[in-house]
Amino acid sequence: MTTKQSDFLILNAIYLICMVVTSIVSFTIFNHAVVSVAFWINLIASYVAITAIWMYIRYIMRNLEQVKRFVPGYTALGVIAVIYLLCVVVYSLFTSTAHFALRWFTLVHIVTLALALILCGIIMIYIRNMHRQEADGQTKIVTLQLIDKALQQFLHTLENAPASTVDEERRYVSSLIELVRYSDPITPDSLTYNDHQILLDIELMNNELVNQYASGEGVNSERLSAQLSQLKHRLTERNQQLFASKS
Repeated sequence: MTTKQSDFLILNAIYLICMVVTSIVSFTIFNHAVVSVAFWINLIASYVAITAIWMYIRYIMRNLEQVKRFVPGYTALGVIAVIYLLCVVVYSLFTSTAHFALRWFTLVHIVTLALALILCGIIMIYIRNMHRQEADGQTKIVTLQLIDKALQQFLHTLENAPASTVDEERRYVSSLIELVRYSDPITPDSLTYNDHQILLDIELMNNELVNQYASGEGVNSERLSAQLSQLKHRLTERNQQLFASKS
């Protein structure tokens, strides 16, 4: 689902209207305090808060599918932006008397902005970590899928051999395919290397078998059986380690 350009134009128009209305209200209500530092601090803070909300909504509109996967984090960012705007509005009520304690008034604004930025930073780190974990999970799923495809390719290569010589190996490879398909694809980082090695070994076995066919050599059933047995052992051990790590 894509956001239409007209939606951004509407959002930009609303943003400009909010900025103009904020300016008019500020200059109308606090016209007697226009020359004060507190007035300009509040006005600038209002602009910052409105701009932050505008940028947040633009980001949501541009990355809607991504936001849907991390709703709590992005919702928290929006809540912080709105709360910051509300705080600025509350502080603006004291503009007329802020000159009596200008240092404290300025400090409150600075602390509020700093807290908002710190909270947003923490949430952004959380969202980024969630993105990284999701990407790692997808990579691990793809690796197991590649193992499955490599085994299917190996089974197809075996089918090119004389029918009576590798029947047992074909059934063995079929059982390995079933074992892989019922394996947990989300592995801890400590087992990721092992999965890549298994994939590489299957591809090497397939290439070795193809070369044997091309050279006219017969299939070395004893070596092939040993390789498949070792492969099954590694896959079984992988699943056991994975189960142990998650229990």
